[in-house]
Amino acid sequence: MIKTSLLPIRFMCFLGRGLPITMSLFIFCHVCAANESLSVEVTAGNEILIGQYTDQTLAVAAFKGIPYAAPPLDDSRWQAPEKHQPRSGKQLATQFAHACFQDSYNTQWYQQLGAAFGVSPEEFTDPSFSEDCLYLNIWTPLLSKDKKLPVMVWVHGGSNKAGWSYEQNYIGAKLAQQGNVIVVSIAYRLGVFGFFSHPELMQNNASANFGLLDQIEALSWINKNIEQFGGDSSNITLFGESAGAANIGNLILSPLADGLFQRAISQSGGFQLWNNTALKNQQTFGHDLAHSIDVNDRSLSTLKKASATVLFNKAKQDFPEYYYGASVDGYVLPDTALNLLFSRKLQVDLLIGSNQDEWLMYLDNSPEELSQMIHSYPKDIQNILKDRAQQEQSIAHGHDQASTLIDMVCPGYAYAQQIVKSDKRAYIYRFKRVRTGNGGDQLQAYHGAEIPYVFDSHDDWLTTNNDDTALTKAMVSYWTNFAKSGDPNDPTSTDLPHWPQFDEKDPKVLALSAHISTISAPDFSNCQKIFPVLQQNAKEEE
Repeated sequence: MIKTSLLPIRFMCFLGRGLPITMSLFIFCHVCAANESLSVEVTAGNEILIGQYTDQTLAVAAFKGIPYAAPPLDDSRWQAPEKHQPRSGKQLATQFAHACFQDSYNTQWYQQLGAAFGVSPEEFTDPSFSEDCLYLNIWTPLLSKDKKLPVMVWVHGGSNKAGWSYEQNYIGAKLAQQGNVIVVSIAYRLGVFGFFSHPELMQNNASANFGLLDQIEALSWINKNIEQFGGDSSNITLFGESAGAANIGNLILSPLADGLFQRAISQSGGFQLWNNTALKNQQTFGHDLAHSIDVNDRSLSTLKKASATVLFNKAKQDFPEYYYGASVDGYVLPDTALNLLFSRKLQVDLLIGSNQDEWLMYLDNSPEELSQMIHSYPKDIQNILKDRAQQEQSIAHGHDQASTLIDMVCPGYAYAQQIVKSDKRAYIYRFKRVRTGNGGDQLQAYHGAEIPYVFDSHDDWLTTNNDDTALTKAMVSYWTNFAKSGDPNDPTSTDLPHWPQFDEKDPKVLALSAHISTISAPDFSNCQKIFPVLQQNAKEEE
């Protein structure tokens, strides 16, 4: 059931010769009444949610802070998410919920980015953090169960230890309106709360990967309830960046996520193929973390009794280099992502890509660091990486290109090849747009640079000109076209350059920049040499 109302009602708007306007015009008239908020009610998950039409546009209704699972507190810490118990009465869904427990890792990234564009670090602040964080947000342009819209579900990045679902660049109102889709953003447990294990958890199916289990539970909630917001539960696209894209790559391969989504967009992901953690290593980490809290007790109960702050600080202080990746737990991931990629019939269409200068903002011209990176890989591919790095204008650029080749480019091709072999469609992009000015000169097409183009959420301090506006329009069209049909192209448009499906016999990718064009797949021949070596090396390490 859907209802709309003005809260609070300050005055009645009239049009023309004093005649009261109809409801559809009443919404439009709301623009001139700054103190009014047009609210809307939806019954979903057996409770009544009160959302609000957004400040950006009255054409999109926003529902914020919707619980999709019970709070993972006390005995529910390090358990699979439990069902949310419906609340009685009407529930306001007009404010974002707490972000999942973390520190300022992502805020510091924004500060580093902003500094390149001349923005004071004080402009970027943390949201409130809590273990009680399993909430999602919905932006919908059409509250009608009769016309089902495609659904796009955003999984944020942040190295699986930071990030939140409502960072400024993830606000979904413009994407929903321009693409005529429903946008959902989800939170999931992070760091020691989400990617963790302990020997005593072996008695449960859910012995690790709680962050992935949260994402699966959020998808389950969306499948059951999104029609109440005008969405099509049989047409769901997961999209995300960095660690979010890596999580999506794992969900593509997880039997627990089968049927919960039909398409996937991976922005700067792929590295999960090399980064699955052995469950034994996660259990050792949990055991050692308990010991660091209480030298006389390494039990799980010691960890469950500790406050979130103590747990987080101890993990960060005593295990600063620990990587919070998904583990092979025999439940969410029955095998490594690499093995699953080549053994399962994949069930989704895929759009995948990377940015031209992913890691450049983190690197300097250190020949020692470049050499160390190259020599961390098997000898059979060290010369390939060395030659690739030497093609670039500086050591930092060479380090970036060699690292991106391993982390994202080659895994992207491997995913695309296996998707096509499973009789699904795959499309690959390379994002190359560099902002004008000093910030762009310094950072180039940096990690995360594509996100404001996808959401049309360019910050005021980002140098944005007509070329950026045009690229935004194109990328919103590509992304939402893909969500609608599994094909990013629009046969009715003469303005949108054609994006070819991936074909390993003639591999092409779409270069996204001021001028959009189809190019030969960069470094594809190198990847064909590199990938089998890394695959064999991974098998030997199992």
